[in-house]
Amino acid sequence: MVSVKKIIFTTLKVAGGLVLLFIVLIVGAVGLINNSSIQDKILHYATEILAEKLETKVEIDSIRIGFFRDDIRLFGLRVDDRQQRRMLELKSLSAEIQMFPLLFQQELILDEVTVKGLHAQLFKPSPEEPANFQFVIDAFKKKEGSGEKKETSEKKKKKSKFKVDLKTVTIEDVKVTFNENHYSLGILKYHQGWRGKQSGEIRQLETSWVRIKKKDSTHVDNHLVVDAITYEGTKNVHTITVDSIRLKTDNHLPHKRTGKPKRGWFDNGHLNIVAHLKLNIHHADKDSVCGTLVSCDANDRTSGLHITDVHGQFKHIDGKLYVSNMTVGMKNTTLNFDKGVVQLPSKKKGIPFTFSTSDITGTTLLTDISKPFAPVLVGFKQPLWLSTKFSGTDSNLVFRDVIVKTPDNSLRIKAEGGIEGLKDKYKLNVHFNVGQMVTTPATVERIINQFPVKKFMMKQLNRLGIIRYTGSFNVIWKKEQFRGIITTKQGQLNFSITLDENNKYLLGNVQTTNFELGDAMDYPDIGAISCRAGFRFDYSKPRTAQMRRLKGGKLPIGQVDALIIKAKTKLLTVSDVSAHIVSDGAVAEGKLSMKGKMADLLCSFSFTNTDEMKKTQIKPGIRFHLFEKKTDEEKAALKAQKAAEKEVKKQERAERKAQEKAEKEERKAQKKAEKEERKAQKKAEKEARKAEKAAKKAAKKAAKEAENNNQ
Repeated sequence: MVSVKKIIFTTLKVAGGLVLLFIVLIVGAVGLINNSSIQDKILHYATEILAEKLETKVEIDSIRIGFFRDDIRLFGLRVDDRQQRRMLELKSLSAEIQMFPLLFQQELILDEVTVKGLHAQLFKPSPEEPANFQFVIDAFKKKEGSGEKKETSEKKKKKSKFKVDLKTVTIEDVKVTFNENHYSLGILKYHQGWRGKQSGEIRQLETSWVRIKKKDSTHVDNHLVVDAITYEGTKNVHTITVDSIRLKTDNHLPHKRTGKPKRGWFDNGHLNIVAHLKLNIHHADKDSVCGTLVSCDANDRTSGLHITDVHGQFKHIDGKLYVSNMTVGMKNTTLNFDKGVVQLPSKKKGIPFTFSTSDITGTTLLTDISKPFAPVLVGFKQPLWLSTKFSGTDSNLVFRDVIVKTPDNSLRIKAEGGIEGLKDKYKLNVHFNVGQMVTTPATVERIINQFPVKKFMMKQLNRLGIIRYTGSFNVIWKKEQFRGIITTKQGQLNFSITLDENNKYLLGNVQTTNFELGDAMDYPDIGAISCRAGFRFDYSKPRTAQMRRLKGGKLPIGQVDALIIKAKTKLLTVSDVSAHIVSDGAVAEGKLSMKGKMADLLCSFSFTNTDEMKKTQIKPGIRFHLFEKKTDEEKAALKAQKAAEKEVKKQERAERKAQEKAEKEERKAQKKAEKEERKAQKKAEKEARKAEKAAKKAAKKAAKEAENNNQ
């Protein structure tokens, strides 16, 4: 999309060039004759000259030059493009001009300029085709004659520059169409007062444009309205206040949460943003700008995402934006960081968008982002303190030195990670390594209670004592993966869990070498256990709802297959026990079997409530096979089973080795990335200091020049 600034600037440039040419032609021809009839005749002659130069139709109703009043008035300017379409209209233009400096000092001093009714129809069908107004710009370009002799450097005379001094300007009723995009301006006022004081305002700036997404050819209609912009400037500071920016987007598609009530309300195809901001500019030239963002409030009324406050200092130098002492606030969130650097992108120079910050610290309630992004957090009112370093590009984000904790330190998390593939949801990958997490069962239960989910085994949770966790998690397209080691009072668990969002299953495996299962489950007859287990639970609402209607119950629906390597009970110690447990939601039934040389020990059990494991019904059994003659099929099956078990163990060892190797490589890559990031950060900070020093030097120079000019 072509920028609003460029479109309006181009329109004013074309209209201004035409008007200025008229003024020069008529002033030069009329001289000191203040006679309307003569001015009309010369106007007619000048119009013909301009039409011939532009090779198109040009009309002006009238023009009046008052040499005694020092003013020029022009009415009814109309210019067609080369395709005989009305390209430009100007209802009226009036200007109070000091004639003597214009005629004899090459200085244009405009005491007051008023422009009304500037309407333009601009077209550029494609990047390869010229715009319909290009011929006007080309007509005013300086052409070098091929046969003209070039002047030698000794004979060249220095020509004084044509100076323009604008005191007061008013522009009303501007309407511009560029292809299918529309722009309008109610009124613009600017006034240069005494001792360099300046003021101005813009009312009802309105733009509408269409953006076409290349990926799916979606047409997105955008509508931007600025109710008012006020400007006040002095020698030291320029204050700009923007009151009520309103941005609406419509991609003519159903909202992303249509049919998905658990999805957040944020959708960039259906925005309704209202914003207000105020900033002070302390220094500005063609190479740099520095100032203070006093306040900024932005509210997307559709999604509920509301940034209540942004303020801090900023500098823009050579394509980079440096910010400092920044604060970003929401209703229950306040984040602060001392420094940040943003490299603004440039397609022309091949420079990508990048950014980095110093430590970001602050407090938050996750309810602030619940409506736009995660409705499940609507009840999450646990305050959290966080700290991190933030950097990235337009497609990848990196978080370093992440610390999250509760105010009472009952939950502490240290982590690092990032997000890749931001531009494609199918390639999105959120990855974090959790170096340390420490919490208590009471805190975990308090956090769980803030989610609208069914709670299982809370009694067992409270028997674990202090919980420590190290590991990692990944979030990819329709899948979340968690792995790591949990250490508790009852022992250590090595686990890997996957949430399959496509099929709605919770899958995973757990392994332990010495876990006090009986103490954890409040079942005194069982002691320490060493085992590995795999599980699969169904969390599909339609499927589980149907099962609940048929059988009721409060248990999860799924199954567990485990191999108990060694376990102690009240009466004996067992090893190599296979376990298979199936739960239909109402009743969980399990079978245990331990193979022996002469007999197999069997046990079946069932329970209906994990909080009352003491009521578990157990049926022991035994199966003798000393004198049983095995058939060839049974022998082959037994041999195959042993081979399969051996292969499984071999595969598990290989997986553990591969996992350890991958984790080692990942840690190595992470350290390398951190090293590069620190190097880039130091380089950015060095450049920032250098730029800050240059900006201060430029500001001092500008202040000194301004002081000399005032003297």
